Amino acid sequence: MGRFPSPPSPPRPRPDGPDGGPPRGPSGSHGGRDNAGDVERSRSKFWEFVDGADSVIGIINGILELAGHIPFIGDLIDRINQLIQRMFDKVNEAIQRTAEIFAYVGSPSTLRQTGVSWVQSVGTPATVATSTVVLSSLPSTGHWEGAAHNAYAARVELQNPASDSIYAKCTMIDEQLNTFADAIVDFWVAFSIAAITTAIGVALGIAEIVSVFGAPGGVATIIVEVLSFIADVINLVNIILTANQAAADFMTQVTNELGAVSAFPGGAWPRHTAA
Repeated sequence: MGRFPSPPSPPRPRPDGPDGGPPRGPSGSHGGRDNAGDVERSRSKFWEFVDGADSVIGIINGILELAGHIPFIGDLIDRINQLIQRMFDKVNEAIQRTAEIFAYVGSPSTLRQTGVSWVQSVGTPATVATSTVVLSSLPSTGHWEGAAHNAYAARVELQNPASDSIYAKCTMIDEQLNTFADAIVDFWVAFSIAAITTAIGVALGIAEIVSVFGAPGGVATIIVEVLSFIADVINLVNIILTANQAAADFMTQVTNELGAVSAFPGGAWPRHTAA
């Protein structure tokens, strides 16, 4: 009785972090969830169902050793062989589609920290620097008159609107980066659920392979589960790519607006003296 050869073991993505886990980034200040736990759970469950599919060959070979006397066994073996080939084609496709995902898991905490930095390092210093530039509190008020004073006063009154505009834009950037960070977390939650569901489905398919007659149905079940996983991955990747593009477009828009609003005459910070 012939035996099905085991397929070559597919290459596994290299670990992202020094300890085989996801990369670690600085903790953000918004208190939003990070993706480390869901990434590790996804990785574990993904390779669990890949290993389950690999084990099918050994299980079926063990059954065939006991079924050599069954009439017309050759036709059944041909059918099983076709299904096994399709199963491994789809498992390898799943591996290829997830390789880049595991290579770049994203870092919500870094995005959140970057958003905070925009506010703390750019927005807040701008407002602090101009908070005391109020005409009524300047030492020259009441001691200086004339055209030069009037021109200077007009420039002073432009400082606070400019800093307010900067702070508002920094806050918008912070909020957008946090929105994208949340999208990454949601992606890994959904990916983790898909991997767990597929691992359960593959286990059920293996459980169906209790006899040579049950093998085709069990392998077919595994194929269906892996196909469903691939469809989920494609859908999730499209969602996260859309979120990434939205964040990039927003950042470009905000950057352009920083030099093109009424608070910045001529596209620059208001001069403190008349030109």
